[in-house]
Amino acid sequence: MKMARIILETFLLFNLVIVPSLAYPFGLNFGFGLRNNDDVQIDEQPQVKNGEGMGNLKVGKETGNEKVENKKRNAIFEAEKLIEKVAVDDRAKLKAGFYAQTCPNAEKIVADALADAVKVNPNAVAHLVRLQFHDCFVVGCDASILLDYSPTGDKVEKSSMFNGQLLKGADIVDDIKEKLEEQCPGIVSCSDTLAFSINEGLFLAGLPRRAPLGGRRDSLYSLASIAEDDNLPQPNWSIERMVSLFIKKGFTIEEMVILLGAHSIGSAHCDVFMQRIFNYKNTRKPDPTLPAPVVAEFQGVCKNAGTPQFRNPTVNFDETPRKLDNLFYKNMLTRNKTVLITDSHLIDDPRTIPIVVKMAGENALWQKRFADAMDKMGALNVLTGDAGEVRTTCRATNN
Repeated sequence: MKMARIILETFLLFNLVIVPSLAYPFGLNFGFGLRNNDDVQIDEQPQVKNGEGMGNLKVGKETGNEKVENKKRNAIFEAEKLIEKVAVDDRAKLKAGFYAQTCPNAEKIVADALADAVKVNPNAVAHLVRLQFHDCFVVGCDASILLDYSPTGDKVEKSSMFNGQLLKGADIVDDIKEKLEEQCPGIVSCSDTLAFSINEGLFLAGLPRRAPLGGRRDSLYSLASIAEDDNLPQPNWSIERMVSLFIKKGFTIEEMVILLGAHSIGSAHCDVFMQRIFNYKNTRKPDPTLPAPVVAEFQGVCKNAGTPQFRNPTVNFDETPRKLDNLFYKNMLTRNKTVLITDSHLIDDPRTIPIVVKMAGENALWQKRFADAMDKMGALNVLTGDAGEVRTTCRATNN
């Protein structure tokens, strides 16, 4: 805890800002590829909700310097509380039909809006799945990843080097939230908007429909430094680091393997796995565990990835990129086909290979377990009751 405070004080008081030109996100595409953070438009004026989270701020007139120092001191205090949090499955705090009285059409509004979004962007569901993963694994499912502001003006999660092109999913949530606000102003939180969108998205991608759980509220804070503190896996991590992270977040090894099955939809940008197919471990050769036909397929797509006209193309994780099924696991076993190194570890480790075999053998079983695991992830350290707030726009806290 003392070390965490030192790190945060250094970051906030000296305003050290890391602005990488390229970001390596994890691929569900847990991250979708590389993104230049210069593309992220962030307002320089922080917004803080009146009367909340003000810590030990003085009452009365403050000088400009005092205001800045008080904001920084308060942000450190709040961030320390976030770091102290242990991952907790809070499904018991949520309930189906949460908005039955206050916004009875909430679920239909979300369903209709997402159906429209999928018509425009067939990868919308994949984008949302990645977005929720990156929100929930950093502190909890509190929509902090959607904020454009932090109380101190420092980098927010959305602009983190590990969050890639998650703005695609964030834009979808913004549009859905706007439609909810038109009919039920100030009622449905941004975190529930994301969760309801995910629930509907899983149905559109082939899973049985489930009643969404509601009751989440929205965070007042967002710090990129927390997102970058080993809370999000990277595409070249070892199986040990992956297992350690998922256990820290409250998941079993089986649940980890099942959640990684989200790679059944979506794709990965070539830059995420270029080294694996062209210069594995600096050998100037592809990963020897990849079969020659798979290498040829990936290299055929990615050979010109660095040229402007190709703009970092993508490779689908499997042959049904918009359907949630167990083909991801079948490809591992029958073709040894995996896009990311982290996925390849699943068939190399004795703890995970039996789970891969089981999931590859029964699609209905995987779909049920995946839906269960997504429900669990969607309830990690949620804010309920009087905690946080219900934002009227997902990009900023309320004034």
